[in-house]
Amino acid sequence: MSGGTVILFEGGEVPDSLAYRAAKLGVEACPNVERLSIHANRILMAPMAMVASGLQNGFSGFIEYRSCDLVCPLSADLIAAVESGGLCLSASTASLLHSDPAQKFCQAVINRFPGLDPMRLELAVAEACGNAIIHGNLGLASDLRHSLAGLAQFNERVATHAADPIMAARRVRLTAWPTGDGVEIRVSDDGDGYDLDAEMAKPVDVAAKSGRGLGLIRKVCARIHGTDGGRTLCMRFVTSE
Repeated sequence: MSGGTVILFEGGEVPDSLAYRAAKLGVEACPNVERLSIHANRILMAPMAMVASGLQNGFSGFIEYRSCDLVCPLSADLIAAVESGGLCLSASTASLLHSDPAQKFCQAVINRFPGLDPMRLELAVAEACGNAIIHGNLGLASDLRHSLAGLAQFNERVATHAADPIMAARRVRLTAWPTGDGVEIRVSDDGDGYDLDAEMAKPVDVAAKSGRGLGLIRKVCARIHGTDGGRTLCMRFVTSE
């Protein structure tokens, strides 16, 4: 098997939903068989426990597989990023609330694009993922997190929204795209979007207990902008000379 992109499915036969979606997007999908000879871009689709495997050992991306999901999580942006020479990661909100695959994604990006500042990259990606989960997929504001009592209410709302199977199934997608002088990291969610320009126009309140994430991201990136109605944050990083 050679050329293009291949989705390697861990867990037996490829589900019909994945086979159909892969065909629509012009890629192949097959079982992840040990020692399978493949000369193509490889993306692993597997349970979250295998996320590290999908970001190393010749793989260029990882897509979390959950048998309870009603919609196949394979998407065109994940494939495009990998075919550009970059990386991808897709995980459910439910899993992201209890694990940190974004850190493994950052390490894979650093390995793929030497010369990046690890601290700046990890800080920006962590903040962007947190915003995508809480404000995007769970649809929660930060206004309650200014006091201990408000924080308790906020945590209760997180738990309530996360218990909703529709919200829990929403995805956060991380993609890395080579730019010539560095990399662009895009963090996308399945929420309602927001006015990024309006948020960026607000002054950064360094004393605030919440709502500082976007300001921090602006300070550690070379450039940021949004697309898809605020559902995708694009962050540019430049490698050192």
